Amino acid sequence: MKSILQIFGFIFLVSLTINKVKANSRWELEMEKEGISVYTQLDESSPYKQIKVITTINAPLERVIEILLDFNDYEDWMDDVDESYLLNKSDSSYYVFIHEDAAWPMQNRYQVSKMSIQKALARAQVRFQSVPNFIEKRTDAIQIKQFEGHWELDGRIAHQCTLEYVLIQNPGGYVPPWMTNFYAVEHPFNNVHKLKAMAEESVITP
Repeated sequence: MKSILQIFGFIFLVSLTINKVKANSRWELEMEKEGISVYTQLDESSPYKQIKVITTINAPLERVIEILLDFNDYEDWMDDVDESYLLNKSDSSYYVFIHEDAAWPMQNRYQVSKMSIQKALARAQVRFQSVPNFIEKRTDAIQIKQFEGHWELDGRIAHQCTLEYVLIQNPGGYVPPWMTNFYAVEHPFNNVHKLKAMAEESVITP
């Protein structure tokens, strides 16, 4: 009986591994530029593209974390963001207000993002997820329905780190998926490109 259970357990583990490989294989490379690779995928849960951006940054992991947690200055490197600030902190979680001044024909949008950081040796992960109705509903902008994912960093030798940025989103309001998907690659690429430049600039010696 024990051997049968072990066999079923082994089959279950194998099936999980196969499913994970299949899930990872859905990512398709859409852009590779200036050392930054942008992948997208679609699944049955949403008509909006999911995004994954990968790059290597010539700066310490700690410097990148500093930029990610500098909530007041997101406008310096995030596309369309014109206002951001910390609303509340609870344990290791931060609640951050973010307002986007979107270009026509899109309407301005806002969200409160819950951000949590985890560190272990030379690795760190900053997870984020929009929290609907955390503040009183605004009338000057549309509340983003879904904005979640992570910034995952792995430290390397010579003050380098690799970055993986994953984003799942639903902008809210009436936005045709084709319009959001049209900019799905551009904005994440720009954000990572600027973040990378800011981190690397800070370690350049005169």
